[in-house]
Amino acid sequence: MLDQQMDLRAFLLVLFLSPLLLGYNGVEGAEELLEREDKELKKQLKLLNKPAVKTTKTEYGDTYDCVDFYKQPAFDHPLLKNHSFHFQMKPTLSIKRNRDQVSSGVRESAHIELKGGGCPVGTVPIRRITKEDLIRERNASKLMSFADNTIGAHYAVARTRPGPNKFNGAGARLSLHNPRVSGTQYSASRFLLRNGNDAIQAGWRVDPTLYGDTRTRRFIRLDAGQSHCFNTRCPGFVQVRSDKLLDLVYPEVSKRGELGYEAPLFIDRDLVNGNWWLLVGESNTEVGFWPKRIFSGLTNLASNAEWGGEVFYPPGTPIPDMGSGFPLQRDTKYDAYLRNVEVMNAAGQNIDAYNTETFKDTHIYNVVDLEHTKLRHLVLYGGGHPPYSS
Repeated sequence: MLDQQMDLRAFLLVLFLSPLLLGYNGVEGAEELLEREDKELKKQLKLLNKPAVKTTKTEYGDTYDCVDFYKQPAFDHPLLKNHSFHFQMKPTLSIKRNRDQVSSGVRESAHIELKGGGCPVGTVPIRRITKEDLIRERNASKLMSFADNTIGAHYAVARTRPGPNKFNGAGARLSLHNPRVSGTQYSASRFLLRNGNDAIQAGWRVDPTLYGDTRTRRFIRLDAGQSHCFNTRCPGFVQVRSDKLLDLVYPEVSKRGELGYEAPLFIDRDLVNGNWWLLVGESNTEVGFWPKRIFSGLTNLASNAEWGGEVFYPPGTPIPDMGSGFPLQRDTKYDAYLRNVEVMNAAGQNIDAYNTETFKDTHIYNVVDLEHTKLRHLVLYGGGHPPYSS
């Protein structure tokens, strides 16, 4: 009987202490988890943020590190370990583009790349990634996968029709806007080149998750193998210019009914070695390139090209704007657009992109594809205003 009483007391003591012990272990486990996550974030930051020769800050609060050309993030790619690239590289392109014939009707946004003329010769400007940047992206990754078509991503684009297409490049003049987004939403205007699972793109985007603000910024994106990222967030894109930013802020954007602002952007393939070059601005300045060796599909010519708008919003959230945010008026003073839409064909000739089709996956956004206009090949897109509910 005494033994039974002792067993009962022991049982009750264990029953009483168990929640306290579990609670303690739970707190201790949470602290260990946070510590591991913090160490992982620091490891990522060290990998992304290379040693700086010089550091400069923009008026928008962005910090740029002037990184030695040979130490930039691109060369962390395993296929670029043994390279012979140098910062004075120039591509061999087929022809120079003609000056825009209707430039008096629009304005190129008068942005400042970097104060003081940019970084020292032999270095390239890389936007410094913060712990807060990584935390935002980690939280957003629970809702979306940048590598796949995600529920919540929507498109209104013109694209080349399926067939035996062979392209050496593509580009356009993109009207600049500041569409309304919130939370983990984004809204972008871009064009891309694709072959198989490989794709490269350029344009502008408003993306609080990526940048921590709602400013209109230039961007590039890479999808190849295990690399799926914007700008230099993963190895792949080799910068050569010391005075050009991949993710600069466009301070001047178009307003409905007024003279608009544009950004000329192009991606052209080097006809000698097959590297894909990013060209920006009226003078087609060569900023850098995606090396041929990191691709499988885009090792050769591109098979598809696409121009238009893209948005993302989680289910159950208000609909964000695309482009100007209003239904299309078929008028470049009111609609977002890409004009001088063009491709470089297999022979390296610069031609307007014909044999295209439109694609949209929701009635909320729209796209119109117009050929042979006074603005040459013109793609209008947009929608999302007034607010819809999903």
